[in-house]
Amino acid sequence: MVVRTICSVAFYCQRCGQIHIQDVPCFSGQKKFVLRCGNCSHEQALVSFRPHKGLVIEISCGVCGTKNTVTYPLRLLRKMQFEKIYCGQDQFELGYIGRWQSIAEFLDFNTAEYEALHPGDEDNFMGRQQILLEAVNRVHDMVEDGGISCPCGSSDFMADVAEDSIVLECAHCGSYAVVPAGSAEDLREIGSGCSLEFLLPDSNRVRKR
Repeated sequence: MVVRTICSVAFYCQRCGQIHIQDVPCFSGQKKFVLRCGNCSHEQALVSFRPHKGLVIEISCGVCGTKNTVTYPLRLLRKMQFEKIYCGQDQFELGYIGRWQSIAEFLDFNTAEYEALHPGDEDNFMGRQQILLEAVNRVHDMVEDGGISCPCGSSDFMADVAEDSIVLECAHCGSYAVVPAGSAEDLREIGSGCSLEFLLPDSNRVRKR
């Protein structure tokens, strides 16, 4: 008997937002290998096999940047059907692990449930995930490049992700700005260097960047 895979995984790509299922090979002669997005080839996770531990997955959170390491003993993987993988810092959903069929059924159900709750919505569930992740990347790049700063002069922000927006809070004075991230038009606004309005924490006054 030849064992070709040990389990399957599906991760949301932190660059393009797409998700697809892929097998984790077993007994391939490689102790460590990179899993990449099937759409844009962006690196998603680093997978390794460790004696007496099992399967170790190293994956970064696209929201808070935390590098997560999750370990699954081989005896657990043999019985596992489906589990969600979360960021240990902010509990953001990173992906899924288990049997191919179980993951596929969950993704199909998730999409169908969203379509049932939002009939006529132009942006489907996967599209929203893609837009939100791309918005996170663009806002992060703008902050890193100095393109966003608080009126107090600080460029140090904490970010929180909502359903269709990103909230930036100044780590110095507490002022915050809401960046819409629910549509393709919102992405275009971010890409064109949108002007943010910061709300002071101690009043209802609004001031621009």
